[in-house]
Amino acid sequence: MNLVNVFDAEPGMILARDVKNKEGRRLMDVGTLLEEKQLKILKMWGILEVHVMSEDANNGHRATGSFTEICPQQTMTETNGVASVFHTNAHTPIDSSNPLDEFLENWFSNNNDNDPVLLEIRKLTHEWFDAQPAIFNALVSRCENPPPPEVHDEKLKMPTVDPRSLLNDEIKLPALPQIYFEIQTAVDDPRFSGREIAEIVSKDTALAATLLKIVNSAYYGLRQEVSSLSQAAVTLGSQQICNLALGVTVINYFKDLPGCAPNMDAFWRHSLGCAIMAANLATHIPTADRDRVFIGGLLHDIGRLVFLSYFPKAGTAALNQSHVQGCGLIEAEPKFFTVDHAQFGRLLSEAWHFPRQVSRMIGNHHNKFTTLPETETAVVYFANWLTSALGIGFSGDAVLPSLNIYAWKALGISPAALTPVLKQTDRQLTEAIRFFYG
Repeated sequence: MNLVNVFDAEPGMILARDVKNKEGRRLMDVGTLLEEKQLKILKMWGILEVHVMSEDANNGHRATGSFTEICPQQTMTETNGVASVFHTNAHTPIDSSNPLDEFLENWFSNNNDNDPVLLEIRKLTHEWFDAQPAIFNALVSRCENPPPPEVHDEKLKMPTVDPRSLLNDEIKLPALPQIYFEIQTAVDDPRFSGREIAEIVSKDTALAATLLKIVNSAYYGLRQEVSSLSQAAVTLGSQQICNLALGVTVINYFKDLPGCAPNMDAFWRHSLGCAIMAANLATHIPTADRDRVFIGGLLHDIGRLVFLSYFPKAGTAALNQSHVQGCGLIEAEPKFFTVDHAQFGRLLSEAWHFPRQVSRMIGNHHNKFTTLPETETAVVYFANWLTSALGIGFSGDAVLPSLNIYAWKALGISPAALTPVLKQTDRQLTEAIRFFYG
């Protein structure tokens, strides 16, 4: 019996032990023949290592060649999500006028060059950008092309906006669909069964269809197709179905908001990248709930989305200000808003009765922690920072902020865990974009 890294496993190997996730749920039985489908499922669930039978016990039944040789090479552009960084060899060279090393020197300038964690992240970032020049060049373009000075000066004359007016009777945000609150109430009541919760979700046929599509997608990698929401509630848990319903409901809600928020494709790619990154980090952290941090990551920038949708001039002005002054968006916003987008996002999530843990994640994803934060808050904070560092979508920051040491320590993981996390995120993002926004 041998213990092998999932990313080194080869089709043809046979499991020598059952494979379970961190909650103890059995994913695959001993004796399962690993083919490409099974290997993909293991990676989707964040499994790092598996016990496989030795060659003698396996009767020599093993595929030849490495896993990277078995997988076909892939080339993707940013419009298709994130390229398959870790097993793509063929790609166009990075623009020589913007050398990668020189850019990373500036990009990480707010972070300690001597910190071993930052050194490891910078190395991974170098590999990430080197393999996908489209994302690299898009990030360089955003960072090195600030708005014209005259536009910036005009925006500075704008009066300060109080977005909290949206939460009172002056300007009323439309309410979230009643179906979400019915689901949340049922989940919080121990008298409700998974079947009854599924019946509530089924009242909204579009929501029900979307949830079934998500549950049966490669993202979850279930061994058998789920044909009903009742079965989904039993398989994944009622709270997980509720979390997915919240994510889908909020995304659909914002599709119809007024205003003309710029580059929404990049905004949602960053948000979904953060969500998947957070979920994959959680597989290495026993005290973090994978699905809750997924929702926290997905909705962390909800305040910024409202700013751009309801106050597009002030929102764009803050974005321009951050570019001109070379500061983070969170530092530029107080010149135009009475609260920043993280603070407002928390107020909005509380007004909409999101779970308290999700509201805390939203409100603290830019926090300058001076003590160890709670684990799930740290997960979303770090996932947001790392997603920005990798240029996945666009968060609005023209500079990479410094990584808060307390947030990193709260994760309790080694930098070595980041490689499988990035591999997982890389593989899942395109699929997730399709089923959430397709």
